[in-house]
Amino acid sequence: MQPLLSRILCSILLLGPCAVSAAQGEYQLGVGTLAATQPHYPGSAQSAHFVWPVPYFTYRSAQLQIDRQGATGLLAQGEHWALNLSLAGALAVDSDKNQLRQGMPALDWIAEIGPALDVQLTPNLQLRLPVRAAFATDFKQGSAIGWRFEPQLRYQQAVAEAVQWESVLSLAASSKAYHQYFYGVAPEYSLATRPEYSASGGFSGWRFANGLSLRQGDWWFAVYSRYDYLADATVADSPLLVKEHQLSAGFVVVKILKTGLW
Repeated sequence: MQPLLSRILCSILLLGPCAVSAAQGEYQLGVGTLAATQPHYPGSAQSAHFVWPVPYFTYRSAQLQIDRQGATGLLAQGEHWALNLSLAGALAVDSDKNQLRQGMPALDWIAEIGPALDVQLTPNLQLRLPVRAAFATDFKQGSAIGWRFEPQLRYQQAVAEAVQWESVLSLAASSKAYHQYFYGVAPEYSLATRPEYSASGGFSGWRFANGLSLRQGDWWFAVYSRYDYLADATVADSPLLVKEHQLSAGFVVVKILKTGLW
């Protein structure tokens, strides 16, 4: 995707709530730790478990806000809508460490970027419509691997002082190239237990994520969970997709070191 530090930063921005005031041009810098478990890829039989040091950054000005949703107000905005920048990504997977992909090429780091139309339906409920192009890289070379469309309903609610709850219900549709990258099996990699498979574009499944965060002074804590439902996905019959129901979870603790104007 991008250098490891930047990938983790992207994860923190996507998972954590913006912790800055409305002051123009205010930023916050910090460091923290992320502990998580997640599938190697959606539908994988195995998961990755890791504890990583992470950077933390938020920024808000009259023209630009950077937080968990990416870059807000960057392209265009109206009274109840905004055209923003949407970011997402996926971790690299060593095929030698994945039972289903033994002998196949590794899955590289994935970066996704594109515009998102955000419509504020109520003070607490937002409809987000992102379309993102996806790229894979091993840091020596990279290639485009298609696109994804991921409509989302995002609900946010303050449940107590300094405590924020967020739920996101989403579905995704992906191009043929995107599905083929993760779920296709070329003839030279086919086995009796892993037949050749050519993926098609279409529905990629449902996702329901929840997060709870707490801010105490210069400390920020967050816990999240994610459920993926893949039974109705276009690629559900791929030999590389064996789990139709998957859970992920993680915990983040951040120490905010500096707040200033920029």
